[in-house]
Amino acid sequence: MRQISPIQVVCIGGGTGLPSLLTSLKDNPWLQLSALVNMFDTGGSSGELKDKFGTLPQGDVLKCVLALSENTQEARDILLRRIRNPQYNGHTGGNILLLGLEKVYGSFSEAVVALSQLLSVKGTVIPITYEHSVLCARYTDGEVFKTETSVDVGIYEGKVVEKLYLEQSVSASDTALAAIRNAQVICLGPGSFYTSVLPNLLPDGVREAIVSSHAPIIYITNLLTEGAGMQGCTVESLIHILESYVGRSIAKAVVNTQVPSDEVLQQYAAERKYPIICGSKDSTDERVVSADLWTDNSIARHDTKRLSYLVSSLITNLVNS
Repeated sequence: MRQISPIQVVCIGGGTGLPSLLTSLKDNPWLQLSALVNMFDTGGSSGELKDKFGTLPQGDVLKCVLALSENTQEARDILLRRIRNPQYNGHTGGNILLLGLEKVYGSFSEAVVALSQLLSVKGTVIPITYEHSVLCARYTDGEVFKTETSVDVGIYEGKVVEKLYLEQSVSASDTALAAIRNAQVICLGPGSFYTSVLPNLLPDGVREAIVSSHAPIIYITNLLTEGAGMQGCTVESLIHILESYVGRSIAKAVVNTQVPSDEVLQQYAAERKYPIICGSKDSTDERVVSADLWTDNSIARHDTKRLSYLVSSLITNLVNS
């Protein structure tokens, strides 16, 4: 009799995209999830606490822990609530809790483990690095913007990224590299392409670990681009850029085909966000898997149930092929 073990799946990203994928996959009993999380966030509460206390940014890690928690909605209601206090006004309770746990346990890694245990997390949340650095982008016009927030601003204004890099070299965490080495499937995205997904590939050791891995790679695209600098991007063009950072070919790319009303699209266009589409209806790239994944007209987010079924089936097929 053959014992069937859960498939080891490593999900890499950040922002709001990675938690969306984790939420959709966490209840599949045949998947063992490890979330490798972007650590170069400089915006909002995370950025302020990072500047004030010299800590690593907590926000993306917190979102992933919440996504994998046993009672996600209840945990979100408590830990994403903003504190009203002159000293910590506007910070989320979860970020402050992580900060406190780091002081108690003496390390950010132990703080993440402790919070995961408190929330009965299904899977493992792993920072891609425990070292500080600054995300930088050189654009095709020669300008360089530094910090994740500024990189986003440049893309919003219409600048096209030529190269993404870290101001100071940092090493990937040992636990992140071990997860990649043990992975049977690697999922990249969804999430902001240049500031949530690609930054995870920049710490020393990540690219090499993925290149030496035999795990097939699934890329889940966003529903929308982010800024005028990405207008006209197709799934094929994003695959090309992604592969240049990964160092090897991807196995599958998931792209949405369902778009909301023209009115909703115009509202997003006013924010310089446009649907990511296939470059051609007659695309011959068999790696591209298209499906109707945008079902909520009120907000641009993947339908978690549909995303779960689709990605789970791709994972199973790739492992068994």
